[in-house]
Amino acid sequence: MKKYIFALCLSVVFAFCGCSTNIAVESSSKIATYDDITGELKGTIDGYSIENVFKATNIALERDLKYFRVGQKQLEDGWKVYARAELDHEIVVVIRQKKVDVVSLAVSYDGGNLMKSQEIFNSIARNVRALGRN
Repeated sequence: MKKYIFALCLSVVFAFCGCSTNIAVESSSKIATYDDITGELKGTIDGYSIENVFKATNIALERDLKYFRVGQKQLEDGWKVYARAELDHEIVVVIRQKKVDVVSLAVSYDGGNLMKSQEIFNSIARNVRALGRN
């Protein structure tokens, strides 16, 4: 009986603590979702190719925000870009092709920093607009 009560209490805690929040961003969709449990800010950039979003990500991380880009990994449907900030904070940007001219972007700053993740997302969106359409 104690196991069932414990499981019930645990599920109630997860239901109230694990939430996602809609955040205003500078992409064409104007909204992204921040997940408190994973620490990721997820949104889409519409109307641009994955190549332009990849280039814009590199420019945003290195030139605009002065982060140290440490690597990239090609996925089946996109890219995963790794960077480091001061005090060795880990930054991971996952870029995936969803549909034609729809690219999803997931930004994680040190496992959960909404303000920094939003800053990175907005910088990528600005740079992809500056690069133009393919």
